Amino acid sequence: MIASARSGRVGASVVGLVALVYGLIEAGEHGWSSPAALLEMVGGVAVLALFFVWERRLSQRPHRQPLIDVALFRSRSYTWGVILAAVAIFAMIGVLFTMPQYFQGVLGTTAMGSGLRLLSLIAGLVLAAVSAARIAHLVGAKVTVALGFAILAAGLLIGTTTSVSSSGTFVAAWMAIVGVGMGLAMATSTSAALSELSDKQSGVGSAVLQAVNKVPLGAAVLGSVLSSAYLTRLDVSALPASAASAARESIFGAVAVAHKLHSNALLASARIAFVHGMDLALLVAGCIAVLGAALAALFLPRTSATQAPQRTPAAKAPAAIAAG
Repeated sequence: MIASARSGRVGASVVGLVALVYGLIEAGEHGWSSPAALLEMVGGVAVLALFFVWERRLSQRPHRQPLIDVALFRSRSYTWGVILAAVAIFAMIGVLFTMPQYFQGVLGTTAMGSGLRLLSLIAGLVLAAVSAARIAHLVGAKVTVALGFAILAAGLLIGTTTSVSSSGTFVAAWMAIVGVGMGLAMATSTSAALSELSDKQSGVGSAVLQAVNKVPLGAAVLGSVLSSAYLTRLDVSALPASAASAARESIFGAVAVAHKLHSNALLASARIAFVHGMDLALLVAGCIAVLGAALAALFLPRTSATQAPQRTPAAKAPAAIAAG
């Protein structure tokens, strides 16, 4: 009976997340006013809300075993550490989702070339993550996380000026700035979340943190923004229906059609349309980072992560980000 009830709660959480994410994806394809997309998003949020209400009730009853220990969120440091880590990953997806497509679809690089171009981002992230604990010890978690989000926002907003003809040096520079901001914000907020947990709570607390970070809302939202903007700028009026459909699927489909038809006009239109969508997605991600800076400044305790290196080394943050 207990196993059946637990399976039902797990199923409810999965249904809620799938409905929400699928609704966001549908919004990118059919517009944010699509009744089906809105219904899926509202339904997903409603199911998730009911799930958390039920978990809260279970946690207040003796001998019950909730999937999520709601008592964890009585800690202000844990609550805002989890929220801010999720916000940081949300903003970071703006780069990880769009730039490989930019490198391969717009610039025509190989998958290896795309990976090499992301090294500046990784270098900035590792450098900042390794230094985050020391900075947090000096100025406190609040200032460190807010500073990280501010740097992250600056890098993303600079990235919105990227064009089809932008130089590799320019792109590498703003991605390195994004990496530095992400390293500071993510490592310190993660440490803030886990530093005040007891040994008994640390396992569940870490699991909840990882689960929240793996929810693909960032990819769904920013992917929808990019897709909507791409479709509004792409000119396929002169193409046959099948070719137009393929071009509208993605930048890679458009490039393949353009090469097959030897259409320089379609190739230029697809690249310009994608960069427009990419810049808009980076703008949204930058605004999310600005929101993260404001939330950190307002709600994160100032000294919550000063002891975090003992339990959650900041140097582990890049692995956590990669896993998410």
